[in-house]
Amino acid sequence: MIDLANGHDLVNLFVHRPGSRLLVASDSGRGFLVEEEDVVAQTRAGKQVQKLRDKTRSLPSGAAEELGYLLDAHALMLADSRLVRGVDKRIADNKINAEAAVAAVVGLDWLWEDLTEADRLRVLGAIRKKAVIPYCQSVKDKAWWYDSYQNWNAVINSGCGLAALALSDEEPKAEKAYELAQTGLKRFFDGLGREGGWDEGVGYWGYALRYVLLLNEAAGRVLDDEQLLHRRGMDTTGLFPIYFTPNGHAAGFGDTATVPTHGALYLLVRHFGLKEVAWWLDTYSFGHDIATDGWSAVGLSLLFRPEGMDTPTDPDLKCVKVFNEIGWASVADHWPHPTMYVAAKTGDLSASHSQRDMNAIQLQVDGEMMLAAGGATHPGLATSDPDGQEIVASRHNTIVVGDRDHAIDAQGSIVDAINEPNCRWVACDAQHACGANVHFVRHIVMVVDPAGGGGQAVIVLDEVQNIAAEGVKMFWHTPVKLQMDDSAGVGILEGTQADLHVAFNATQRVHVTHRASGRGGSDGHVICVKAGKMESGLFVSVFSRHKLSRAPAIRQTTNTVRIQIPGAAITFKRRKYHLQLDSVR
Repeated sequence: MIDLANGHDLVNLFVHRPGSRLLVASDSGRGFLVEEEDVVAQTRAGKQVQKLRDKTRSLPSGAAEELGYLLDAHALMLADSRLVRGVDKRIADNKINAEAAVAAVVGLDWLWEDLTEADRLRVLGAIRKKAVIPYCQSVKDKAWWYDSYQNWNAVINSGCGLAALALSDEEPKAEKAYELAQTGLKRFFDGLGREGGWDEGVGYWGYALRYVLLLNEAAGRVLDDEQLLHRRGMDTTGLFPIYFTPNGHAAGFGDTATVPTHGALYLLVRHFGLKEVAWWLDTYSFGHDIATDGWSAVGLSLLFRPEGMDTPTDPDLKCVKVFNEIGWASVADHWPHPTMYVAAKTGDLSASHSQRDMNAIQLQVDGEMMLAAGGATHPGLATSDPDGQEIVASRHNTIVVGDRDHAIDAQGSIVDAINEPNCRWVACDAQHACGANVHFVRHIVMVVDPAGGGGQAVIVLDEVQNIAAEGVKMFWHTPVKLQMDDSAGVGILEGTQADLHVAFNATQRVHVTHRASGRGGSDGHVICVKAGKMESGLFVSVFSRHKLSRAPAIRQTTNTVRIQIPGAAITFKRRKYHLQLDSVR
């Protein structure tokens, strides 16, 4: 006797022969071998041989090929009981490991019918003993992560909330743990904000959102509870990593330089219709190998990517995008594949994983980083302070006044922005980051060819005012080769994709020097533009595709500041608090 669902039909009938194998294949020409014993069902409803196979039709061409590796990984896990042994190995006694708990829960769900009853109970017991019960006790003991404003809040609360759902029928404390997880996540969403930006950086953003989305998906299926989707910022946050990973390369800030193309992020597409996220994931997430340990981006993509979805080839992205709540800005000549791109950072320097990088920028040209921040954003240029906690300001593309590091309690902001056919402009105010009496505003102007739409040059104008006369140092860090004429203040950044000409000038007398970064044989260099004691001044840095044979000209009047470079003149008007871009010709 069998229960045959409506719309299904029999293809063939044959007698089961123990020891035989079956070839299961799709009409796309892909398949796998399976032992007959492994597909014998114990109920009249039958047994689904492979949950994921139908989803390959809606994936980009490369993903279906990688599914074969995923299936091999699945078979290896079963063959040597990796799932069961992994729970004991990765969840240490008396210590919460939310990541391992989630891996065990997801694996248990996928492999439930393939595991013995004893193995199922063993995994569930480990999740109960080493995740759910310690989680409840830690919350009672006021663990630091429970209501903190950082990614660990999302990881542990979401991971243990998901583990609690897996035990909802067996463990009395499971319901309480789930409620605690939902309450603890309120702090994470307070930090996320309505714009969806996350000032720990895109790597930690993806780390946190992956677990939040998996918890919401499980809660929706088990409890019909999708309240997390309605929290502030969830409808917009999917765009945040796109703006700071141009051409699939991390170009943001924070403490981890990864592109978070996690398969779970397709849930943002499913729930909010964010086709830009689908384009980003389709473009950059399917080039990774599948391994039998760790997460499978492709595996979760197969589950969560909406079937039959048409991915746009020209996603709706803004050339100037400001995340005001965290003080970050993205500037591109065009999307989806910018040939000239700048990321700028102000924001809260006391935020988790923030560094001393007020008004710092990064510059990418033709897909290659030409200016890169210190720290993990570009490890080859990283150097920590003596305590190993923060990366000092001199390791970033910013300025230092009086040899003081940037104040850890500083709160800067993006104060103005313009997007015009021939230019892009953002203005960044450092507030008191460089000192209580220092006013530092950085203007970033990208000159764009209005006919072709390509970026031609980036001009950085720094306004510095100080009640006390102190020295100023400006630093530029590049991971590429550098040819520099220090006396003339001009040079060339030699990338593998393109060369970029550089030139520096100021209204004060400056001294330009350069040196190798000294990190592991890298081609990286550091340029320092140093001015003596001064109360006010303007510093101009130019990065251009066109040859620069001399320093940029700076002309000032009572009401204007004009910067002249080959092929362009940039004029600013004087305003009460800072200059304002007037024209680019």
